[in-house]
Order: sequence, then structure tokens, then C-alpha cells
Amino acid sequence: MKVAPDSQAEKQVWIKPMEFELPGGLIGLEDATRFELLINEEEEPFMWIRAVERHELGFVVIEPSAILNDYDVEIADDDAKGLEIQGADDAIVLNIVTLKDDDIESATVNLIGPIVLNRRTLKGKQVIAANYMKFSARHPLLAESAVATNS
Repeated sequence: MKVAPDSQAEKQVWIKPMEFELPGGLIGLEDATRFELLINEEEEPFMWIRAVERHELGFVVIEPSAILNDYDVEIADDDAKGLEIQGADDAIVLNIVTLKDDDIESATVNLIGPIVLNRRTLKGKQVIAANYMKFSARHPLLAESAVATNS
């Protein structure tokens, strides 16, 4: 788990474009239900989500389109209905990034368990992609990492 430093709130470079609710929490962290999205232009395309009530609980996230052209995640009809998502334009998809020892070369992205938000209601859910067999929970963030791990 990556922990968001407390100093983020004090920095002027952080933009908080939205707060959102995950009524079921994150997988394994069901008690954390309100999050804020934090953006630092110097770190884009990376962003943070941070628990509103527990600022020490935060995760690096990325929109999948920043790293993959063909990420066509499918969510279960029940999840889409519960989130009131009728089409792709209704959704914001974020994927959690895992950094090992703060080494960007070994960073991975969870493509199996995206966070899907309804951009109108600002309610979301971490889901298991219906087409999860096409993806990895440890997709190498950088193409060089993928080459390095296969050699």
C-alpha cells in the first residue's frame, strides 16, 4: 500500500477536482468510503486518491488510456446498473499503481480491479472486470519493465 504524505494538503501544486464515494470501499478496505482525487500537474499522468477521513490512506492511480490504447474493460451489468452507468461516457476509470521501493521501473498497474466512477453522481466501485482473463493485476507500467521481466 502506498501512503499519501500529509504534506500534500499543504502544497499549493495539488489540485482537488473532486471528492467521490465508494459505498463498498476498496477491496480489503471496506471501511474507507469517501475519497478525494488529487492531481499534481508535475506528476501527470499519475494522480492520487486519498481517503477523506484518513489522509494517511492514499493510492497512486492512473487513467488506463494514459498507458494502454486497447483497455476495453467490461463491467458486470449489475455493477453498471448500481452505478447508473449507461455508456462509456458516464464512467471514469482509474487503475491503482503499485510502486515497489519507489522504483518506477518495476511499477505495475492493476488492470483486473479498476475503480469505476459515475462522473455525474460521483459514486463508484472497485470492480473485478468481467473480462478479467484478458488482463493482469500486475501489468508492467513501462514497456521497458515488461521487456526486463521477460528476459
